[in-house]
Amino acid sequence: MTGTLALRVVTPERAVFEGDVAAVVVPGHDGEIGFLPRHAAFLGAVGVGELRAKTSTGTRRFFVEDGFVQVRDGRVMVLCARASRLEDVDVAAAEAAATTARSERAPDAATLQQRATVLRRVAAPGRRAGH
Repeated sequence: MTGTLALRVVTPERAVFEGDVAAVVVPGHDGEIGFLPRHAAFLGAVGVGELRAKTSTGTRRFFVEDGFVQVRDGRVMVLCARASRLEDVDVAAAEAAATTARSERAPDAATLQQRATVLRRVAAPGRRAGH
């Protein structure tokens, strides 16, 4: 393919994908970001969702979760905690894991009160930075 990017999708355990792509779309924390050949250098956070890569044979889809994306000199490196081909994802297990993660992340009232107290203390009038 002419005008391509060299894409690598890597987890701590393995390389999930390595190949040339015409375009790649990565889920960020605030939405998706797309990359085409000749994209400016970029470093950003990867969120949870679908990574799409347009290859010469079609679009490859992957589920990725938490990490970083770097674009430099025609190369896109996606380093993430977890990644798998979308067709390998067990949808029922993924939905159960998402429900569990949401319930574990929700802070209880005592934690919220503690955070509010710390914020009030830090933001108190007359408090100088570093003191």
